[in-house]
Amino acid sequence: MIQPRLNDELLEKRLAGFQPDGITIFTLENDTIRGALVNATAMVATMRAAHGLGPLETMVLGKACIASSLLSATIKGDDRIALKVEGDGPAQGFWVECNASGDVRGRLFASPFEFDEAPDSLDTAPLVGSGTISLTRFMAGRTEPVTGSCVLKSGRIAEDLAWYYHISEQTRSSFTVGLHFDADGRVAGAGGLFLQALPGASEEALDRVERLVYGIAPLGETFASGAARMDVCLRSFPFFDYNHLDDRPTRFHCACSKERLGSYIASLPAADLDEMAAAGPFPVDVTCHNCGSVYGFTQKELESMARARSGAD
Repeated sequence: MIQPRLNDELLEKRLAGFQPDGITIFTLENDTIRGALVNATAMVATMRAAHGLGPLETMVLGKACIASSLLSATIKGDDRIALKVEGDGPAQGFWVECNASGDVRGRLFASPFEFDEAPDSLDTAPLVGSGTISLTRFMAGRTEPVTGSCVLKSGRIAEDLAWYYHISEQTRSSFTVGLHFDADGRVAGAGGLFLQALPGASEEALDRVERLVYGIAPLGETFASGAARMDVCLRSFPFFDYNHLDDRPTRFHCACSKERLGSYIASLPAADLDEMAAAGPFPVDVTCHNCGSVYGFTQKELESMARARSGAD
């Protein structure tokens, strides 16, 4: 991935003053409820710069990236989770992926959004529309991924993920994701919270925790104020037997590289590769859809690929 530039001195100064993005993992109620809290302001700002998004596009994909970061707390090792939403709204949906290291990447299926009439709020429901949500788990050591899916409940990722776990995995879960912009439209704060029942969780405890989630102050605004994750945890869970487990980093990051994209080009049909090497235009730019990185290939590089391909054939 080519690291994007924010090109915004005020935003860069603000981010430098915040606690670095990360995920706090914990349990509640005698280890019967697991949870994760993420602050992701720099991650969302980086994602926005990488894809060159407007505020509405940033709201949809930014919240998806926050949710994906929360899901990364549920895996380990070399496992990955892909979250896909397909809708009939202007966004048409999105795809995001996380790994256990907290790396998140993803894309919108339509950008910029096209409207008959501009929306009057930042609510993602009309932007996503009706459709489906699916989670695919890529587990180390298994040859086939495991996918579950269900219909969207609202077009709001927090509600849709909680609904997915209820329908597809029969697991009581709660999500909240928040994204806050300043008066000039900059990403000012971003964060999310995930709580999920484990074996032994009582209905009474789950009810209390669920009420807390839905009553918590907007996390985008909370992290825009400079709050630290631990302060939020201690302030939010004083009566829930909070047990701190781990802290992990999180970031918007893609494993793409010029070498990987070059391997894809080199595998094109020989006739297509020969035409590309002869006709250009040069450099031939190839964009990674998952992070917006653009890699340029010169005529000399393409001719070398074509010769190697001809020799291999």
